[in-house]
Amino acid sequence: MLDRGLNSRRQGKKMNKDKMVNLIETERLVLFPYTKENLALFNSNLPRFEKEFGVFYRGEELDYLLEGFLRNLEKEIADDEDHYLFFTEFLIVLKENDHIIGSIDYKYVPKDGVTEVGYGLNPLYSGHGYMTEALRAFLEFGKGLGIKAVKADTLPDNISSQNVLKKSGFWFTHEDKNLWWEIEL
Repeated sequence: MLDRGLNSRRQGKKMNKDKMVNLIETERLVLFPYTKENLALFNSNLPRFEKEFGVFYRGEELDYLLEGFLRNLEKEIADDEDHYLFFTEFLIVLKENDHIIGSIDYKYVPKDGVTEVGYGLNPLYSGHGYMTEALRAFLEFGKGLGIKAVKADTLPDNISSQNVLKKSGFWFTHEDKNLWWEIEL
């Protein structure tokens, strides 16, 4: 199978950052949120979305659960465009090849300055520190939005996610069926 990312580079195409609103950039990554418009395009025509933004989707598997979530998210953003940055997905793009490798989000509009973070990564890209890099930048972005503290939960056996949280400054708070973590910004 031909790597579309390499093929695209040969043709001189690259990530179109000018189209990415509320962009967050790190040394190796670009994070940008789904807006009402770009999520509608993603949901209806992924190849056109990829072409317009100069990226290639290699994120979490687009199974029926994720597709359903993204269609619902499109409606939620339309219903609350003023606060969408607090619950939309931010795509995580690897600069070296313009591949979308995962996503990160705040799960809800902060209550008393507190919200929760969630993230996912294509397993092919784990173990390289990408999620830790993305999370640190995302927390700094959230601080700029007025978030004061962020919670997260992991499954007890998800050691990778627990390590990401620890490396990003989260501390363990308690356990129910999941392990709960928190950080103050």
